[in-house]
Amino acid sequence: MMILYGERIDFVLMLAVSLVLLSVLYGVLMLVLSRFEPAYARRRAVTFPATAAEKAVIFVVPCLNEERVLAASLDRLVEMDYPRLQVLVIDDGSDDGTAAIVRAHSDPRVSLLQRRLPTARQGKGEALNAAIRHIRSGALGAHADASDVVVCVVDADGRMEPRALDEVMPLFADPRLGAVQIGVRINNRHQNLLARMQDIEFVLYTEVFQRGRRHLGSVGLGGNGQFVRLSALNSLGPAPWSRSLSEDLDLGVRLLIRGWNIEFCFTSAVHQQGLVDVRRWVKQRTRWFQGHLQSWTLIPWVLRDLTGARRVDLLYHLTSPCLLLLTSFLSAAFFLWIVSIGIGVVSGSLDFSWWWVSAYAMAFGPVLMFGVVYWRHERDHGFGPVAALVVLHGYVGYALLWYVAGWKAAFRSLSGRNSWAKTDRTTEDQDSAAEELDNPLTATA
Repeated sequence: MMILYGERIDFVLMLAVSLVLLSVLYGVLMLVLSRFEPAYARRRAVTFPATAAEKAVIFVVPCLNEERVLAASLDRLVEMDYPRLQVLVIDDGSDDGTAAIVRAHSDPRVSLLQRRLPTARQGKGEALNAAIRHIRSGALGAHADASDVVVCVVDADGRMEPRALDEVMPLFADPRLGAVQIGVRINNRHQNLLARMQDIEFVLYTEVFQRGRRHLGSVGLGGNGQFVRLSALNSLGPAPWSRSLSEDLDLGVRLLIRGWNIEFCFTSAVHQQGLVDVRRWVKQRTRWFQGHLQSWTLIPWVLRDLTGARRVDLLYHLTSPCLLLLTSFLSAAFFLWIVSIGIGVVSGSLDFSWWWVSAYAMAFGPVLMFGVVYWRHERDHGFGPVAALVVLHGYVGYALLWYVAGWKAAFRSLSGRNSWAKTDRTTEDQDSAAEELDNPLTATA
């Protein structure tokens, strides 16, 4: 608290409110931008007409002990109707039946690259770099022009929608397009509330923020369902992926720095397995958050090589972990205020205040506004407006778990602990997964 021009000013409160307002205004901007197509997308269809089957596609599937989910994923990939398709599985030192599943697959387009300790298990980025070296060596066949080859990274539990290649591949007719990211959905979102929350999280991120960032030229890449032109990967040197714990974020930013464009395709998605217990969720998100912290080293290059809205948005995105940690203190204060209200209700000493309305609007308003986008995806599948209203209120509580993961990641970084820990899979209900893909919930305009 300070006295300024005779007025008492609480700078901590002002900073907290400013951060919240900045986040809300940014979210509203992204929501507005996401509802219409950028001008370049309308011009592209005329300037770069193309068919989907002009370029080769190599699906790269990094695996570490994935025998529970891999067979079904391979079957789905080879069933896709595309003439120039190959699947490369990288067994990164598994000690289960992962390699045997690949060897036993009947489709000749499926091949295995087996890595062994001590070079294996160095992180997803290193496994992907090994795959790129394998492709460059000509082991999968000679490719005269790297710009005519697209590498698609799919997690072992990923279920690509059948027409994903028909939606994505024509976009690569633009020679400056380095990568395309598709949407992500959670297969088992009906299994429990935590899986449902993850589905909401992915849909809001892709349908609001990724689509909005198309207008700013700052679309990012995810670890599942990322399509990258081989020539773009080659421009990043012999090892395109870094050892960052969020190698996907790192790759996307470095491609933008190198002058490539990245597109988000909202008409298709990859379906993956959601986590169903909080402990594993915190472990996974701690890794993601720590990887985001590691990406701060890219900020000087963003400032030097990028301009305009793309530079501003990437700076905001790269520094957002710091903003999240700062706002955790505001959330703690908000929680204590709720407790004090509860005490007032019990003691009978509570008086109504209009501050309650403003606090509710700040805490729940943005999520409910964004939640309309999610409800539009799910309303034809038994997710009614009342259920959506209740679940989206709960989503605010779910989002607070990011504070736990964030502070855990910060302490890991300060203590120099940067080990890579893979998230374990569980056996899926294949019939349920197949139903999700046969009736895909792709984006609505």
